[in-house]
Amino acid sequence: MAFSDAVQSQNQLVDEIGFDSAYLTMAIAVILDEPDVNELASAGLTDGGGDRCIDFIYFDEDARKIIFAQGYYTEKKSDSAPAKKASDLNTAAAWIVSGNTAHVPEKLRDIIETCRTAIENKDVDSIDLAYVHNLPESINVSRELQTAEEQLRKALADESIIIRAYELGKHRLDELYAARDSHIEVKDDVKFPGAMGVKQVGPTWKGSVSTVSGKWIFDLFHRYGDKLYSANYRGFLGASRRKRVNSGIRESAEKAPSDFWAFNNGITLLTLGVAETRDGATLKGVSVINGAQTTGSIGSADPARTDLENVKVLCRVIECSDQNTIDQIVRFNNTQNVITTWDQFSNDTDQKRIAAEFEEIGFSYTRKRGFVADGEQIGIEQVLQPLIAYHGRPADAVRGRNQLFTNKQLYDSAFSEKKARHILFVYTLARAIDTKRLELKKKSDEQKLIAVEDLQLKLLRNLNFKPFLISVIANSLETIVGKPCDLITAAFSPSAAKGASVAALAARWLPVVETFLPLLTSIVKVEEFFRNLSKDDGYTQSIKLQMDAMLAATGAAEKNASFAALVSEG
Repeated sequence: MAFSDAVQSQNQLVDEIGFDSAYLTMAIAVILDEPDVNELASAGLTDGGGDRCIDFIYFDEDARKIIFAQGYYTEKKSDSAPAKKASDLNTAAAWIVSGNTAHVPEKLRDIIETCRTAIENKDVDSIDLAYVHNLPESINVSRELQTAEEQLRKALADESIIIRAYELGKHRLDELYAARDSHIEVKDDVKFPGAMGVKQVGPTWKGSVSTVSGKWIFDLFHRYGDKLYSANYRGFLGASRRKRVNSGIRESAEKAPSDFWAFNNGITLLTLGVAETRDGATLKGVSVINGAQTTGSIGSADPARTDLENVKVLCRVIECSDQNTIDQIVRFNNTQNVITTWDQFSNDTDQKRIAAEFEEIGFSYTRKRGFVADGEQIGIEQVLQPLIAYHGRPADAVRGRNQLFTNKQLYDSAFSEKKARHILFVYTLARAIDTKRLELKKKSDEQKLIAVEDLQLKLLRNLNFKPFLISVIANSLETIVGKPCDLITAAFSPSAAKGASVAALAARWLPVVETFLPLLTSIVKVEEFFRNLSKDDGYTQSIKLQMDAMLAATGAAEKNASFAALVSEG
């Protein structure tokens, strides 16, 4: 499937934000391996004019990455995209790093200040500048992007942050989208520098152990760059002073080459095939699935300081073309990386039960991390934060997912003994909030917002407000449905859930969200709510008393009777 076809399959998202914005958002989702495209659109797309040449901006706390982008989509045929849109990233970078926030539109102020704070606190490892379009890549665009990259590097004056500017045109996006399944993006025949040593054979794979030179790794790194890590959950993080492990690897290669084999754990390569001849072996495609930091550190070594031919590295080569086996090989070779923390939960009893329950009511529930093209698929990553917020921990829900999956108490709060219909209930509430935010952003673009909607959008622009709103709605659920309701087991009734779609159930939640938002604007001040929320989870309880009184006074239960009829115990 071509990338543009995958975008077109996201019917609801395209209807809500238009094909060009959906195209941009899905491109970023592929780069970040983000499964919830709707939430990403809600969080990252800028709205209206005065966007300071920023079409999309997002801080990925787990990946420690800031990404901002310009997008361009056209139905006209052309040899290349406008280079000026690439040069606009220069302007965007200047506003993000040093522009006076007093002159930044309010809609961008929060996220720009969040990015600056993260940079100041050393919470950012990389910044990506992306130009996303649907035309062929070109030299002129590449030249402008290189300039933008260099200008941002100078402005930051921080060598520890990796700056990357890149063009995502039609060909590149088709490649990335196709590679998401095969894992191996480097499809070339790669000459292996030695004999295949100790061999092992499994049901669907073959393996061997050998030793390669640092020079071969250095050349491989400089030839393929990030493509080398397409099957690895995490690429090379850099070898600065802050990355002490990587800096140590590089130092070992430069200062103690004869001991490197003993000091280092080595690398593991995945390939689709090995062709052995008298002259050696050729790998049919290659990806580093373990040892990204080793390959990157050797790749960043200074050849003038040592002869990298003398650096010897232990190397495993695994040959496999079975997709299910590849998935498991990649996963288990990366369990030490924090970014895959939740993989350890994917086969626990609760997750297996939840997946089976979802299947019974006609939904696909994935226990794996990562980007998916199917907008109706529900995944462990997508539901965790909404569940934690709904169950009374909105301040915890704003943490990065990695932190949440390492906290057993929070994980249990989200999933232990929770039924699929309850999870569906909470997740579709989160989707309804994303939909409402996109709807208000669209009205802002068209300059059609009325005053009360403008206040709502100001709250929703703060990314910490969504878990807060989920928690507030959960706290007042009994009042909104007009009947006793167990918060922990509340769910869509079996008849309402079975055969429905995520979009349809989110639409059921929309009137509820639209009931709460205008009332909250009279209680919650943008500049105060998160400070209070962070200080004390009981803040939502104090809001509950006011909300219950206002909901009762406005007859909210009667107005939402049709929604209440769908709610039962899970």
